[in-house]
Amino acid sequence: MFGYTSCSGVTSWGDKSIIMRNFIITVFLILFSINSVASAAEDDIFEIETEGSYSTAIGTSNYSAKEMALFIAKKKAVDLAGRYLSHKNFIRVYEKERDEIYSLTARELQAEVLEEKRETVGNLTTYRLRIKVRIHPSDFVKAEMEDFKQEKIEEKESYQEEMGQYLSSEIDPGKDIAKAYRLLREQKWRILMIYFNHLVKKYPNWNSIYMAKAITHYILHEPMYMKKALNEACRLGNQTACDDLKNLKKLHEYDFGLSISK
Repeated sequence: MFGYTSCSGVTSWGDKSIIMRNFIITVFLILFSINSVASAAEDDIFEIETEGSYSTAIGTSNYSAKEMALFIAKKKAVDLAGRYLSHKNFIRVYEKERDEIYSLTARELQAEVLEEKRETVGNLTTYRLRIKVRIHPSDFVKAEMEDFKQEKIEEKESYQEEMGQYLSSEIDPGKDIAKAYRLLREQKWRILMIYFNHLVKKYPNWNSIYMAKAITHYILHEPMYMKKALNEACRLGNQTACDDLKNLKKLHEYDFGLSISK
């Protein structure tokens, strides 16, 4: 009566029906979100000005540093808009999916650059941008659909592709960090750790990577490594990480007051 999977690895009709059911549910929820967004009034469109900065070693591509500063500024705007829109039910974002969807939302936003600065201190060059963006609830729904699409693509990856987790040289922080949070949500720990290594090499001074690593180590009951990740995020300017280090006293019987060599 029930479907089964044969020894040859062929998917049974039962498995296919489960996949189809999940697909139908997902499509239904997305359509529900779109209908909710369609009713959003003009005053639910946010116009926001934010700043973003990113530091790189002298000699690094100016383009990549500017793109990173731009994305960081856009992500701040998305976080602000999402904080309020989520309470009016215009966007449907579960807690575990929020970082994925918000990152993809920021990725697609069009921004007007109001101010741009470049500062060099020692061996580091810092790019600072001030931007203006307009955010509509539909921007989040589009990102949710893109997240679902990327998840389906990743499900088809071969074992070799999963273990390799090679990153494109294209500067695409929204897509790249969204995948990290997606792997975290799916609890693919081994693959996620490999992916983190590639992310750090591609974006060596991005504190968001270390915040994601801190969350991962917390879930895996690895408070010592969690603190190391928070230290790196704080050093790179993430105020949340700095506050967490200041306020956390003990976790999983680990004393956060103990010093850790970097």
